[in-house]
Amino acid sequence: MFRSILSLRHKALPFISSDTSLGIPLSATVADLHHGNGWALPNARSENQVLLLSYISTLHLSAGSDQAVWSVNGAKNKEFSSKQIFNAIRRSVPCKIWAHLVWHKASIARHSTTTWLFILNRNPTFDRLLSWNVDVEPFCLLCGEGDESRYHLFFECSFSSVVWRSLLRRFRLSSLPLLWSDILLWLPIAHPDAMVKLGILQVWQASIYELWKERNRRSHEGLTQPPARIMRYISETLRDKCSALLSLGHPLGPRLARFWFDPP
Repeated sequence: MFRSILSLRHKALPFISSDTSLGIPLSATVADLHHGNGWALPNARSENQVLLLSYISTLHLSAGSDQAVWSVNGAKNKEFSSKQIFNAIRRSVPCKIWAHLVWHKASIARHSTTTWLFILNRNPTFDRLLSWNVDVEPFCLLCGEGDESRYHLFFECSFSSVVWRSLLRRFRLSSLPLLWSDILLWLPIAHPDAMVKLGILQVWQASIYELWKERNRRSHEGLTQPPARIMRYISETLRDKCSALLSLGHPLGPRLARFWFDPP
């Protein structure tokens, strides 16, 4: 009902006695308020308006055409930049040491975002729900052997560790960490070859995303899928990402293709 009433605002507007608290009509232009002898401004109705009108009266208009200018942190730009605006209004903090593990040129946005939330430990795992006094069973829905937490899911869980180990087999690594904290320390030095390391990061993020998706599927829909199906989803997704890089002519495309199109 209220939305229907709001749709009639334009019809009610002419019956409002004053367009703004300044006493200036909404349709007024600068030319309506500035004549050859200076500004013709209405009387101020509050202390704030006194300050505002005093400032306006100090402005001198040029005879040239108007041009919109964005001023961000004292720098004037003719074009709007959402990046500059975002950087100007957000609280600036030092870059996290793990940022390059989450945001990289071969990442998939939904994978990076899910990984980022898990690094911050913001996803609603059962251990966190219990800390909020939510009445849930703590047991892991993937393996049923331990209590669910970020640390258990990635990759102490017997179900998730099968996915993690099997997918990384193609990189022929001698040993793989299974503890969350160990993995974060290992990823930056996982392999001397930068492309191999990038492929490992892709697997890590994709595994986190698909395993969390499988956990939610079991929690909300009561459906289960075996590790082999999860691994197939991950491989297909990473092949699609590689194909996209190849079609765009990105230099990473052919360098990553050897991981996702060649047999392990």
